Parts: sequence; C-alpha cells; structure tokens
Amino acid sequence: MAVSIPSKATAPHFYRYSSPEHLEWLKTIILEHELYLPSLSELNDPADGRPKLAPISVDRISSFLISSFVRRNPALPLSELEEHAAIIRFGVEKFGGDSLLEEMSQLLNDELEGYRVYSMSKRWNNLSMWAKYAANHKGYCLEFVNEGPLFVHAKDVIYEDAAEMDVDDPTQRSGYWFFCKRQEWSNEEEVRLLRIRGTGSRVKIQPNWLTRLILGKDMTQVDQKRIRRWASERIPELSVVNSYYDQRGQTLRMSSETQR
Repeated sequence: MAVSIPSKATAPHFYRYSSPEHLEWLKTIILEHELYLPSLSELNDPADGRPKLAPISVDRISSFLISSFVRRNPALPLSELEEHAAIIRFGVEKFGGDSLLEEMSQLLNDELEGYRVYSMSKRWNNLSMWAKYAANHKGYCLEFVNEGPLFVHAKDVIYEDAAEMDVDDPTQRSGYWFFCKRQEWSNEEEVRLLRIRGTGSRVKIQPNWLTRLILGKDMTQVDQKRIRRWASERIPELSVVNSYYDQRGQTLRMSSETQR
C-alpha cells in the first residue's frame, strides 16, 4: 500500500496543549519567542514517524544492500565491489530476510531520530486533549495563527493503517510517513511541523504568530498569576483568556475578555 500524500494545513489557527508541569518552558515561549521541537522518541506513539518495512524477497534485499554499498563506495575497484557483493549475498542467505528486515528497520529508525516534530491541533476545545495533554484542564493551550514562513510548511496528519515501505523502491522514500498516524489517534485532529536532521531542536517565532494563551478551567490561581505576569511583560502583550465548561452546551468556551 502506497503512503498517502499529506496536504497543507489550511485551518486559520493551530493549537498546542501543554501541562503546567514545566511552566519555565512556557516562559521561554512567551518572552523569548522560542519553541522546542521534540524528537521522534519523545512522541507518545512509538510508531509515530517511523515507516513499517514491507517484506521483500532475499534476492531484493541482496540487491538493495549491494546497491547501497556501491553508492557509498564509488571509488572501489570492480574486483573489490564484486567481493563485497558476494559477502553480502552470503550473509543474506545465512541470516534470512526477516532477521535482516528487523535490523534494517532498527537502522532506519536510528537515522530518523534526528528529525523533529511539532504537533498541534485544529481546535482548542477538544475535551480529550485537555485531559490527556493539559493535565486534565490544569494546563494551557497555545493559539498560533496560520501565517508566516514557519506554518506554511504545516501539514494535516492522515489517519490510516501504517503503509508498508518498500526499501528497494526509491519512490517510497518521500518522507510522507512523518504525517501518517494510526486511526486510533484521529480524535487529536493533528497538524504538524517537521524539522529535518541537523537543524536543531529549537526554532524562533515572530511574536505575532502566537496570538492567544488559553488557560485550563482548573488551572491553579498561582499558575494563572505567573502566566499573566509573563504575558504582560511580552512585547506586544499576549492575550490570556480563561476557559470554562458550558453545562448546557456541554462544551468548552472562552472568557470574553483578557484576564489580568
């Protein structure tokens, strides 16, 4: 099954739910305009961002490994290349396809670890997201406007069974699997940014890209006071609103005015 092609995220705003456990991280976002992008191993889903390798024949595994070796060693004499090719074929026959695919999968995952992912959602009032990622409404939610050079690269996550990647097919090395997750995560309505290896774990944002900070309905007064102080020190000042539960509508709503 081919990997689906993700589309550019078009929602007007993106939302990032967070716990109050490390509020100093939020202070950095507000006052230093800097985001931290987690690595794949820091994400909740152990399969997230990692392609599932499709089973292929022993002959194709040999061909793939030999081709890879030749690409990495273009200056070797033909006799040495042939010698290494024979060694590879022997090893593949000895250890078998399943064992080698498992090792290849581990090697691929190790290579992908340098990539960074910033996950957001398309709406702020997802009750399950507040419960799961924002300490059961004791945390907060960042609101970003979908503008600027950073968010132009944001893509909607596709929820479907993991596509199997044929390692011997160059057309399947697009990296689209970074934007695919299993159906069980679909309630998150995720949008994500991808940062390639070697570009660092932190990214600067323009102050106007962060448009509002929504406080959880059960956040402590102590945490609210700290956050509002940071927001008031920011240039331009950041809008901070409370959320509350509408019993009649059975949904979350925002307070109408910025609270100080």
